[in-house]
Amino acid sequence: MGLFKDWDVTNLTLKRKVKRRMHKKETLKKRKEPACYEGRTYTDYLEYKLENPNVPTTEMDTVYNNQSGPYIQTFIFENTSFMIGILHSKKTSDSMSTALNRLQDKLSDKEFESLFSLLLTDRGTEFSKPIQFEINTETGEIRSKIFYCDPQQSSQKPHVENNHLFIREILPKGQNWSHLTQEKVDLMFSHINSTPRKSLGDKTPYEVFTFIYGKKVADKLNIQKIAKDEVNTTPHLLK
Repeated sequence: MGLFKDWDVTNLTLKRKVKRRMHKKETLKKRKEPACYEGRTYTDYLEYKLENPNVPTTEMDTVYNNQSGPYIQTFIFENTSFMIGILHSKKTSDSMSTALNRLQDKLSDKEFESLFSLLLTDRGTEFSKPIQFEINTETGEIRSKIFYCDPQQSSQKPHVENNHLFIREILPKGQNWSHLTQEKVDLMFSHINSTPRKSLGDKTPYEVFTFIYGKKVADKLNIQKIAKDEVNTTPHLLK
């Protein structure tokens, strides 16, 4: 229209309006479950619990401060909030499943079955060989059933996740764990299990666990009772 001719502007290039072709709504194809999780998903776990309501769940996880280790494999017995930990230098299925072999050697068949017959864990690579957890590779004996939470759904195993907060009080993030030994890990969990919980009617996990399973089983797991006024869940415990 010549509105800008006084400024020697005779032609303006306007942005071209781009017409986008509308495509039909695409439906995302559901990703196929890896073969190792078939029959072991969280949905499968819920169905198994409906059919076997009296079988207690043991949640399993790994906690660490550095990708290069060391690592603590944690187990929490859901019906008691009682937790134990196994120290590892490697974060592999071979190492983690071997810990179950050692626990099986310590416990009677009945004790092991009552504590480890049903495992729930995440999809970390250290748990990605379910057969090694379900079958004692040394004896060929079937010992457990293992199920896996959905991807990125750690809330599906809330007991072990919440109890990791106690570990973080004693072993804060960023701390070097090179000083850890299995004896120190057992001491830490003895103090954690001697801490009263509101969810247990102000009883301690140790009290509830030994009431159900007996003190001898706690002794076999290297967990001792700590007097309530001596419980220490600070970093000073292991120094």
